[in-house]
Amino acid sequence: MKKLVVATALLLTPYLAIANSDLARSEIITGFSDINSNYSQSTAINQIGSGNRAYSNQQGINNHAVIVQQGNGNQGRINQSSSNNNALIAQRGTGNSADITQLSSNNTAVIAQLGSGNNDSIIQDSFGNSAYIFSIGKNNITQINQTGTNRSAGVVQNASGMAIRVTQH
Repeated sequence: MKKLVVATALLLTPYLAIANSDLARSEIITGFSDINSNYSQSTAINQIGSGNRAYSNQQGINNHAVIVQQGNGNQGRINQSSSNNNALIAQRGTGNSADITQLSSNNTAVIAQLGSGNNDSIIQDSFGNSAYIFSIGKNNITQINQTGTNRSAGVVQNASGMAIRVTQH
């Protein structure tokens, strides 16, 4: 999965800030990008447009984060702890907000936003979970919260003004 996530991001990114740290703390700040990683982590951030903000904070081992933003005023945030987590945020449009938090190991999360004013979040607080959100349109809100083990959830919103919450224990 991590190879697919990184390969996809690299294909979509003409301008890329990459941080890869191994057993050391590294921090890279490029424009509105903030990367904070410990140990064996990889982060790729691509921003095209103005006013975009991307944050990546990774603690643990072997976590991978990709944020791709095209448009204006988008915000993407990835927080990962523990190990072997993969996260991808892809935003195209204006004023979108995406937040991924993974607190345990072996989780995968993807948020793709195409439109404007979408607000999506994924929180995974256990092992082996996967979650996917695809927001197409305007002003959609999606939340996925997973606290159990080996859970899977996916939401596709292809409208405007919709709100969906998924909670799995």
